[in-house]
Amino acid sequence: MDSEKQGFAVSCLECGAPVGGRFCRDCGAEQRAPLRSLGDWIRGAHGQVLEFDVRVLRTLRRLLFSPGVLTREYAAGRQTHYTPPIRLYVVTSAVVIALMNVLGAFELDQILSTWSEDARAALAAATGVSDFDDPDVQESFNRRMDLVFPIVNLFSPIGMMLLLKAVYRRRFAQEHLAFSCHCTTFLVILTTPALLVEGIAQQVVFVVATVTSLAYLLVAMRRVYGGGWFGLVARFALVSLGFLALVAVLANLSFFIVIRSI
Repeated sequence: MDSEKQGFAVSCLECGAPVGGRFCRDCGAEQRAPLRSLGDWIRGAHGQVLEFDVRVLRTLRRLLFSPGVLTREYAAGRQTHYTPPIRLYVVTSAVVIALMNVLGAFELDQILSTWSEDARAALAAATGVSDFDDPDVQESFNRRMDLVFPIVNLFSPIGMMLLLKAVYRRRFAQEHLAFSCHCTTFLVILTTPALLVEGIAQQVVFVVATVTSLAYLLVAMRRVYGGGWFGLVARFALVSLGFLALVAVLANLSFFIVIRSI
């Protein structure tokens, strides 16, 4: 029985290649009518949502409770059942950045609330902005920070990838990038509760998140890269200190790019 009699298209709807079943042998696209009845479309959409939910839940479970395992699965080619590393980091960061916008974490008055008068005066002298309490200045800063910070934030996993490439030169950059996306996603998730508290509680959350993230990084490096403990700890120190410095630089860079553009 040929493909047409089985209900499949003779040629692929995506690439035009001849097909002999449900999936195209050339591009892998499923051969389904582009426009279907409402019931069939709902059943298909429902299945895709469930598949997406299961994959996300499986990915988050491995990410949060099994440091390094996601990267090992990725490097071994077992990628179908997990959210891709770059997408995982970008989507997670987008959700957290949206939450930060809602909570006002990017707003100028919030950022400068802990600054001393001398520090504010030095900033005013360096930037030429005389009044940081001016509503127009704050509105301009807040609007531009909403654009700049998400872009600069994308350099975090790239920076960690470069650090890992420097200490593990024989491993592929793709593996380093996957590892970096997984670790930075964990860090983003772990620091999110700090947005919901203030004062001493916020500082405590940041300290706990930093210590936990460093322990997570060490365990993940052990599982993914292996090696003796002496070499591992030395590489861990270089990567962790380099990454913490990078985060500080990126945060300050975002702030000064925006403040100088007002």
